[in-house]
This record gives sequence, C-alpha cells and structure tokens, in this order.
Amino acid sequence: MNDKDIKIVSFLCNWCSYGAADLAGVSRMEYPADIRVIRIPCSGRMSPKFVLSAFREGADAVWVSG
Repeated sequence: MNDKDIKIVSFLCNWCSYGAADLAGVSRMEYPADIRVIRIPCSGRMSPKFVLSAFREGADAVWVSG
C-alpha cells in the first residue's frame, strides 16, 4: 500500500471541528480527497461502534476530533 491508497474516515464534532472544516471549504482550502468527513453531534458521546464499523468497511485510519 502506498500513501495514495490510504482511506481516512473522520468523525468531527458539530460544535467544534466540523465548523473549522466547513470554514476551510468556504475559504476554498483543499484537503486530500481520501478523507471522508462525517459530522456527529458530539465527539464525547460518540459510540466506539462507529470506529469499529469504519475499520470493518475498509478504512485504514479513523480520526475523531472534538
């Protein structure tokens, strides 16, 4: 596997990090296309099942940000 094949699933808190990601998009900043952003209500209440499911579905890395 090379760096081009890495799939990253990111779970971003609606109240914090998702706002920053949204602002980056509005500002036309770019991030790698292999990062899939999933907005969640609160990272503190996220179920570990989401992380396990992402790996089960083929993610190479999972990023949880509050």
